[in-house]
Amino acid sequence: MQANTHYTPTGAARLDRIYATENIWHNKQGIETTAAAFTDHMAVLACINLLIPFIHRGRGRWSMNTSLLDDKQFRDAIKMEWSEWKKHIS
Repeated sequence: MQANTHYTPTGAARLDRIYATENIWHNKQGIETTAAAFTDHMAVLACINLLIPFIHRGRGRWSMNTSLLDDKQFRDAIKMEWSEWKKHIS
């Protein structure tokens, strides 16, 4: 498939190659280009069915092992991370 990824008033350019393993190539569902805000080229999007099995990890919601709260080193690490996270709240 040829897809132009860069357009100018006088022409267009394309990626020469996209490397993929044989497994990925055979499991591709589609390929398209779309505008990307971070570059003057189009982004190439590939939809791939990886056939990864669904892993069910027990019932219901996750809950933390509360015995971790008895560990002072763990509590100190969480306090330090929390103070860093709070700096990024806008």
